[in-house]
Amino acid sequence: MKKDFARQYKDVEKWHWWFRGRRRILECILQSESMDGTHSKRILSIGCGPAEGLKWLVPFAGPEGKVLGLDIEPLHAESVSQSVEFVVGSVEQIPLMAGSFDLVLALDVFEHLDNDAASFREVVRLVKPGGMLLVTVPALPSVWGGQDVVSEHRRRYTRSTLKRLFDEANLSGYRITYFNSLLFPLAAGVRWSRRAVGLGNRARSDFEDNKPGLVNDILAWVFSLESHLINRSIMPIGLSLVATYKPQN
Repeated sequence: MKKDFARQYKDVEKWHWWFRGRRRILECILQSESMDGTHSKRILSIGCGPAEGLKWLVPFAGPEGKVLGLDIEPLHAESVSQSVEFVVGSVEQIPLMAGSFDLVLALDVFEHLDNDAASFREVVRLVKPGGMLLVTVPALPSVWGGQDVVSEHRRRYTRSTLKRLFDEANLSGYRITYFNSLLFPLAAGVRWSRRAVGLGNRARSDFEDNKPGLVNDILAWVFSLESHLINRSIMPIGLSLVATYKPQN
């Protein structure tokens, strides 16, 4: 992502409705998969962004577990706490042992990469048998906008194109669903309207259009409602996709 946006990221993660809602949904997914912190686990977040944003994973690691973040941006290594470790490195060549993590997360990572298939295989190899991989990506090329430009995305995915990553890696038993569905009509309408007036590729983050306050809190609440649906239904459309995969023992 662009340097100026990277500098803003740590603050935005704390209050913006999108991060708050996504975190609640991911927490529900992990809880449903018995990632409840009762046993010590090694957790790795690939392309994690600011180290401070990894603190929500600490309870899932358990009493003697470990949370490790990896990101190519050195700015994100600031504010590392005692409960979180950080490695500056590339997703294309991860300097970590195969099969060494109980949980590997790649949250909005693969859309940044030229060769997403090769990097996906590199991430998969880190998950130990009986562990879990959790992936999110932005969805639907039709809602491409300024946020994609600022974040230096290469693509947005459909369920079929994300499924292809798993299939080409010879994986089976994975689950893929759209999410950020309840706010889809509003967000898609805004992006399609901007495109209609020639602002579809404006180099401006969507995060700049929001501020902490009542509206932001309402959006976070609406988005978070999907935490009650994410483990029960395969959503047919949404602004994002989430996939889970558990290698067999």
